[in-house]
Amino acid sequence: MKTSIDYLKFRTRSSPFDVLEALRPAFGSAASLVELGDCVKGKDGWEHRRHLRIAGDVSIGAIDYGGESQREWVRVDIPGSGCAWIQDWAKVVGLLDVLKEPALKRVDIALTTYDGSISHEVVIAAHEARQFSSGGRHPHRRVITSSDARAGRTVYVGRREGSKFFRAYEKGHEILQKHVPAWMHSGVTQLEFDGHGLANVEDVYRVEVEFKDEDGKVMPWTMLTNPDSYFVGAYPFCAALLPGAPERKVQTMPDFGPRMALLAQLEHARRAYGSILRTAIDAFDGDRDLVLSMITSDKPSERLISAGVLTVVHQG
Repeated sequence: MKTSIDYLKFRTRSSPFDVLEALRPAFGSAASLVELGDCVKGKDGWEHRRHLRIAGDVSIGAIDYGGESQREWVRVDIPGSGCAWIQDWAKVVGLLDVLKEPALKRVDIALTTYDGSISHEVVIAAHEARQFSSGGRHPHRRVITSSDARAGRTVYVGRREGSKFFRAYEKGHEILQKHVPAWMHSGVTQLEFDGHGLANVEDVYRVEVEFKDEDGKVMPWTMLTNPDSYFVGAYPFCAALLPGAPERKVQTMPDFGPRMALLAQLEHARRAYGSILRTAIDAFDGDRDLVLSMITSDKPSERLISAGVLTVVHQG
């Protein structure tokens, strides 16, 4: 069994067009078919959005950009359907050498089985056996079921807002619901999969770990070329699914605390005095340096110094 990348989100300060050209080689033989769609209204505070398209009309991702609050950042989202088109993940890692300040924001690593070796009951039993515990903490479990048994069941473990989130679901049933007409459901017991042949609907199961750069975690780009290792390092349950795979864990940034302390105080200042500063800058013909000199104290904040904000490197 091998894992796969099922979601990729990163940011950069390169333009959407530079991102497109940098990504093309990763699509291998389909590289010439990848293009940017028309500019539309952005989402989540972004001013603009362009869809990544392949063969003209198939959306495989989105690039969001623009907006005063985004500080020239560009966000790239490629869901599972788009990741399936990527033929060379080493070329994606190569973006580090091409784009401006690229940083991973989210990576989903998935494992799909077709032989019934993993099931809803296996995951529930693993959680009860504390095979998802980390650092002594036993994460919460949530189960989604339906009155229609053919709709499939889903298990979530952990906080979606955190740096690591687990989900598992009956993939065979999901595919049945999405791609087979409802009137045929009761008569379909097997589905055919590329590279796996026929498999029983009941036996096809998907396990996913969603990694995000939250809680001070710094996601290395090597996750994209070594997904098995980071999948194994996520939880003891995942390690048991791929015995023998080397374990790697996403590390915590050591200067996370000082960075967050400074950002929290800057956000407080923005909310409390941002409109006043904006008016002052306009009143002085946009001279930010003059306004800053008028309001800056001669003494630094003892509280922030104690938090160590002058001992680390800060980036916008």
